[in-house]
Amino acid sequence: MYVNAVGTVEQLLKQREGVKRDPNELGKDQFLQLLITQLRYQDPISPVDDKEFIAQMAQFSSLEQMQNLNTNMSEMMLAQQKLTSLGQATQMIGKSVELFTHEGESIFGQVSGVQFKNGWPEIIVDGKLYDFGEIVAIREGVKNESTV
Repeated sequence: MYVNAVGTVEQLLKQREGVKRDPNELGKDQFLQLLITQLRYQDPISPVDDKEFIAQMAQFSSLEQMQNLNTNMSEMMLAQQKLTSLGQATQMIGKSVELFTHEGESIFGQVSGVQFKNGWPEIIVDGKLYDFGEIVAIREGVKNESTV
């Protein structure tokens, strides 16, 4: 059976960090370097037009603001995802779950609590921590483990 895993924002940010940038792509540092070089080597008899210079500075400012906005949005999305996970985890307290652990073990038990590990909530079943990726089934009010 194919399962399409939905990644977290944190995973996306880690993927972005590992991706090498295209050397032909201009970032804000390269843009500023290019602007400084242009000013340094301009013809003193016919300097860069004020309007052109102001337009380039506005582009640089816009680029920087967009990058800052992107960073802030990524951080907000990560915080929202953590809050959503916390809400989901606390709703599972008292419910019976079936877990398939990362070690390949199948476990049945009741969620007794929630604890944070590495900034993310994890459920406590039989005194051990498990993450959401290990849950394969959730049942409400099941007393007999054989019926799960």
